[in-house]
Amino acid sequence: MIKITHIINSLAASTVNLPRRRLIGITMPIADFWKEALILSSLHHPNVVSFYGVVRNGPDGSLATVTEFMVNGSLKQFLQKKDRTIDRRKRLIIAMDASFGMEYLHGKNIVHFDLKCENLLVNMRDPHRPVCKIGDLGLSKVKQNTLVSGGVRGTLPWMTPKLLSGKSNMVTEKIDVYSFGIVMWELLTGDEPYTDICLKLSGYTRFSLWFVGGIVNNTLRPQIPTWCDPDWKLLMESCWGSDPAERPSFSEIAQKLRNMAASMNLK
Repeated sequence: MIKITHIINSLAASTVNLPRRRLIGITMPIADFWKEALILSSLHHPNVVSFYGVVRNGPDGSLATVTEFMVNGSLKQFLQKKDRTIDRRKRLIIAMDASFGMEYLHGKNIVHFDLKCENLLVNMRDPHRPVCKIGDLGLSKVKQNTLVSGGVRGTLPWMTPKLLSGKSNMVTEKIDVYSFGIVMWELLTGDEPYTDICLKLSGYTRFSLWFVGGIVNNTLRPQIPTWCDPDWKLLMESCWGSDPAERPSFSEIAQKLRNMAASMNLK
């Protein structure tokens, strides 16, 4: 990750991230890169990281996207630095922000494909009102009609049974909802999913085979702590439900989170 500083009228400075996007072979053809850049440039929402432009001569001759800088980095980084703990109030605000951003993306027919705490960027400087934004749209795909084509993509513990099974490369936007359920668990516990089980198994390959089988057969989900709030648990489980059609939309998720916030008198 590269940081550059852009001076505005010689008075103010704004630091932005410059994530690397190497374009070699079949990874991402140049035409696809520019197509995605055009899509990202059209997105404007307070809970989606702003896209500022493209650098043509990035490191090692790569193309690179220039995006908004979030002071605390990813939510994953923040959780690790804060000893994996976050209070219920901030947890709910962050979840609401993420749901608002995803509701906007789905309204634009964009599926993220890699939703996880590592790709949620945060500003935690205001102790009363943290800000969370959806980031890293490098794997995102625009829906065509009601389905999304693109084959297997994403990160293993956050991927849905349908993606992992490989039976179809046509999936609905409900794959992001499944991932959001795992994100809710990350927010709740401060941990990465299945790390306890991974430690018990020798080698990543063995873990991968065991994990894929468990998810595809719908016999595996992260273990929910007994102290979890009932409303949070109910929403989380509905998000990672085995039937995509029964998972809530992000509009429904956002409303349920608003209801939880209202019960806590959050603004």
